Amino acid sequence: SALSVFRLLSAVLRTSEVESRATRASLTELLSPQMGKDIVWFLRRWAKTYLLVDEKLYSQISIPLSTAFGADTEGAQWIVGYLLEKVISNLSVWSSEAELANDTVELLVTLVEKRERANIVVQCENWWNLAKQFASRSPPLHLLSSSVQRTLMKALVLGGFAHMDSDTKQQYWAEVLHPLQQRFLNLINQENFAQICQEEAVKREIVATLEALCGIAEATQIDNVASLFSFLMDFLSSCIGLMEVYRNTPETVNLIIEVFVEVAHKQICYLGESKSMKLYEACLTLLQVYSKNNLGRKRADVTAEEDQYQDLLLIMELLTNLLSKEFIDFSDTDEVFRGQEQGSGASRSVSAADVVLFGVNIVLPLMSQDLLKFPSLCNQYYKLITFICEIFPEKIPQLPEELFKSLMYSLELGMTSMSSEISQLCLEALSPLAEQCAKTQETDTPLFIATRHFLKLVFDMLVLQKHNTEMTVAAGEALYTLVCLHQAEYSELVESLLSSQRDAVIYQRLADAFNKLTASSTPPTMDRKQKVAFLKSLEEFVANVGGLLCVK
Repeated sequence: SALSVFRLLSAVLRTSEVESRATRASLTELLSPQMGKDIVWFLRRWAKTYLLVDEKLYSQISIPLSTAFGADTEGAQWIVGYLLEKVISNLSVWSSEAELANDTVELLVTLVEKRERANIVVQCENWWNLAKQFASRSPPLHLLSSSVQRTLMKALVLGGFAHMDSDTKQQYWAEVLHPLQQRFLNLINQENFAQICQEEAVKREIVATLEALCGIAEATQIDNVASLFSFLMDFLSSCIGLMEVYRNTPETVNLIIEVFVEVAHKQICYLGESKSMKLYEACLTLLQVYSKNNLGRKRADVTAEEDQYQDLLLIMELLTNLLSKEFIDFSDTDEVFRGQEQGSGASRSVSAADVVLFGVNIVLPLMSQDLLKFPSLCNQYYKLITFICEIFPEKIPQLPEELFKSLMYSLELGMTSMSSEISQLCLEALSPLAEQCAKTQETDTPLFIATRHFLKLVFDMLVLQKHNTEMTVAAGEALYTLVCLHQAEYSELVESLLSSQRDAVIYQRLADAFNKLTASSTPPTMDRKQKVAFLKSLEEFVANVGGLLCVK
């Protein structure tokens, strides 16, 4: 009930006030960071749920809650001001407590991510002081960890899209974003930048800027993407220049790639064609520079392998984010960019396929079996190659010979030696490849020959091995498209299996099961209805034959 919510809130606020008074009395050493963390944890969830809720979204709403913390209420104004003070106090006092500082900036994001709350926040003088303090890298905020600084930047950017008159808004951006840009440009345009770039103070400034850029990208929403994209694009080419300067500093290289990962992740789905192309071009240049700097580089020790693990993970994440545009596209050129989108009729110079295939050229040769032992890297790798096979199957036959072989070997390895999740991804990659072969009707290509090999692998998997239901569906879809492509080879596999049976009962059960399996699709064609009928028959087939022949 509303009364319980009020009681709980007042109890936490009283505890919070005890903490605040102890802080003001310089008794911080008597306080527990865990208690501070619990207070912020609760306040964030409470604010997200009850503070200035959008009443239009609910058919019923509690009158006491609406009266106390709804739109245009003194209660809402007071508690927003109080929570903001709490955030500023925590960031000053607990800057060295990473988890508490992190929860505190997440509370700040909650206060500004919804326009109704942000409109009150930006009227507080404290907010403007916080923004100026952060933009000028003043203590103690510059002591916060990188991830906290990133989230703080995200909050400050979200706050900038609250309701303000145009002069105030201009002033706000001049105080939040302009110093970031100015300091960065002043630094990298120094004549002796190449000499001073490894100095600790310079590296700190570069890292702080890159973290801030990630935070700005994370603040992207459909109504702010136009201005944030333009701001970030100005930085991306400079970031590529930094790849050269810091090529022997892996953590900085990782952070530069991460900026691109975040921009692609948060913004690509809103970009129209010409804006997407600009981002593709920037990503392609980044990958070319990375490739040039790492070509033939030997990484012998464990640390170097871990650096490479991070590089590759981020590059694959970037490529996967670019590919997601093919699935999730909210771009409405006129709406989002309001006439900024010029020349979208121009011929496409760089496409997602170009960037992704260039990236694959980098990733595949470096992907050793040792690196595939890292679970997150392995998952990202197989997710990426499955995406590529599904979205650009026509590009796979065009890959250079060695790269093509590596890709096919990866698919086989994934199907036969990895987790069921990876195996399923590989099976999902096979159908579009077989359909591509059927479309071109060329029977002497390396891809056609590879699909014939995969037919035997999938056949053995379904008939001779134990597997779960999800795998049966993925393997069944792959098997059907492969059978359409290689009908004679499929018949040979069935005959060979039957002729190896010494037990007449098992022989008959198998022969009947195989006849029923293809009865609804003779001859099999790339027809959806036939495929569905085949998959239904396959369930029955697995139920009848399961356990008869399983060897593992």
